[in-house]
Amino acid sequence: MPTLFTAGSVFDGRRHLTGHSLLVEEGRVVAVVDPGRLDTLDRRDHDVVDLAGGLVSPGFTDAHAHPIQGGLERLQCDLTDGSTREDYLAMVRAYAERYDGEWITGGGWAMASFPGGTPSAADLDSAVRDRPVFLPNRDHHGGWVNSRALELAGITAETPDPPDGRIERLPDGSPQGTLHEGAMDLVARLMPLPEPAEYAAGLVEGQRYLFSLGVTAWQDAIVGAYAGMADTGSTYLDAVANGDLVADVVGALWWDRELGLAQIPDLVARRR
Repeated sequence: MPTLFTAGSVFDGRRHLTGHSLLVEEGRVVAVVDPGRLDTLDRRDHDVVDLAGGLVSPGFTDAHAHPIQGGLERLQCDLTDGSTREDYLAMVRAYAERYDGEWITGGGWAMASFPGGTPSAADLDSAVRDRPVFLPNRDHHGGWVNSRALELAGITAETPDPPDGRIERLPDGSPQGTLHEGAMDLVARLMPLPEPAEYAAGLVEGQRYLFSLGVTAWQDAIVGAYAGMADTGSTYLDAVANGDLVADVVGALWWDRELGLAQIPDLVARRR
């Protein structure tokens, strides 16, 4: 049975049409109905959705997303629903109690929840001391680690900042527990890479979450090996083949600064 969305407005991608209705049949938009034509429809033949003054629009496109990595984090120690230091520590502690893996990974904390935007290893140690913890923040330009992770990475007061990052430090020069930009790789490179099935699950979860927000298309801003992740190009291709990927996606291939121009033939082949 067709569905009629009415009593609101419609955005057709170019115009906001106040008072118009939208007719959908078998999952496809079949008409934008002018208010003057609405009375010509027999509503007994339609499922009617009252928009109560709301807006119907096409799906949104996110121009810069990382849905596989984001999906993985949502399936791991997901901190996105927290808003305070105490929230995050309780979430990490609860996750560690039910998960017995070698590393505690996930992410999604907000910088505004901590003085200077930099959470400490000492805080994280109070939640998990026996296993390494690595938790990127919401913008993925910083990572929160505990003392065990710092120890495994050999990060001390004598460790220099990498060219593309910075180790947050205590007054005595020792690492404080927040790693900025490229400094995250000092820990991330030690973590075991997820299995292909985990990447696939991350994509499905990332897609599900984006759909829940009305995002039906995106550019994955990095398709390649980076930040402790393997190249996820094959994850997308597998999802296309098995029908899991139902969004419209553009992928931005990752440029490896160390390889330089030598990687261009491979990038061209991968683009195909």
